[in-house]
Amino acid sequence: MQDFYQNAFYGVVKETQENSGYILPVDIESYVVMLLADKIDKPDFLPKSTFAESYLQLKNSRDAKSLGDNCLFVTGVFPDYGLDQEYYISIGQSSYSQISYGFNQELFSSLAKHFRFIRHFVELSVRS
Repeated sequence: MQDFYQNAFYGVVKETQENSGYILPVDIESYVVMLLADKIDKPDFLPKSTFAESYLQLKNSRDAKSLGDNCLFVTGVFPDYGLDQEYYISIGQSSYSQISYGFNQELFSSLAKHFRFIRHFVELSVRS
């Protein structure tokens, strides 16, 4: 089923790029597709505590990636969720920054640096 979702979201992302004129780098495009496909069947993706508490309790890169992904998903797919978007954007950027050194340094550094644009792109994708 995961392949079905990835193919479907790949089509959505490509269509959004065509309609909006925004072109994502291949690694960011792939990441967005995988993120959306991964979260589609997970209704319980939100952290058990608050986003801020989860950030303060980060123990490793996996935790930071998961929290960054949750922030990107929430701000892109549910832009009116919860608190002010700046709250989630800040935590998402900081979470990705925590893992920007080491494995996939360029990818996570780009996700942190361009978080606002990527979340906007995700919002455009799911609204189309």
